[in-house]
Amino acid sequence: MFDPLFALGAAVVWAVSPIYYRGFLREFDVLSFDFLRNVVAASVLGVLTIGLGLNAGSGVFYAVLAGPATLGVGDIMFLLSIRETGASVAAPVVYTYVLMIQLVGFTLGQAIPYSNFLAAGLVILGVFVLSRGGGGRPRKKGIAFALGAGVAWTAGQELIQQATNGGGNFIAITFARNSAATLALGAAVLLTMKSRTWPKSVSGRHWAFISVMVLSDLVLGSLMFVYSISTIGVAVTVILTSVSPLLTQVFSKALGKESPTPMDYLGGILIVCALILAVGA
Repeated sequence: MFDPLFALGAAVVWAVSPIYYRGFLREFDVLSFDFLRNVVAASVLGVLTIGLGLNAGSGVFYAVLAGPATLGVGDIMFLLSIRETGASVAAPVVYTYVLMIQLVGFTLGQAIPYSNFLAAGLVILGVFVLSRGGGGRPRKKGIAFALGAGVAWTAGQELIQQATNGGGNFIAITFARNSAATLALGAAVLLTMKSRTWPKSVSGRHWAFISVMVLSDLVLGSLMFVYSISTIGVAVTVILTSVSPLLTQVFSKALGKESPTPMDYLGGILIVCALILAVGA
């Protein structure tokens, strides 16, 4: 009965955290910040998994593959998009991955409803509107990053579904995903020597706030998302979390962090309607 609330809870968490990430990216390199996010999350999830004696089941292999795809490649491109255009634009565009999942099924020979083609048209229109809503500021680069993140998330969500089908605990599955991403990102940081760009003058209070945002995003949000997939399936979970980009626009304005234009809201609404139409068909 309450299972859908977990997906909606994840949507709210994921609507708020990107708003603050843009500020963090003024201090951190994107790769280093993504590595930091996953280290913090994997540490907490590891304590829970080991302390409670949980296991990821036979789907652990898929969880390990999903980590670098979603939390590595996908999230880095999403963070780049946030840095370029702000969360109120990046979030609606990246959530086009929901429709991408449907279209991937079509290329694999699965029958999809005709409404999905209408949804695709709405997405294209929504992205076009967002690209024109910047008051003269170029957005093409940021939108391209967000679409790239959507492609990576498309691959990753299917892997997560396979991981949850293996019968493992959802906390252990989330830990396996984060751990794999942490190892991949750590290797990338070492190879690129990005550790040299680590900020030197971050206060304890600021570190604490960063940790809260990261934990709400990668631990609380991810746990609710994976649990929701394991109980009500990926389709319903995705449609419920699809309200997140529109919430990002509303919250960014309410919190005084960004100033979405009427065109931005229109673009966000078009994309959310497309996602609901695609997954709800």
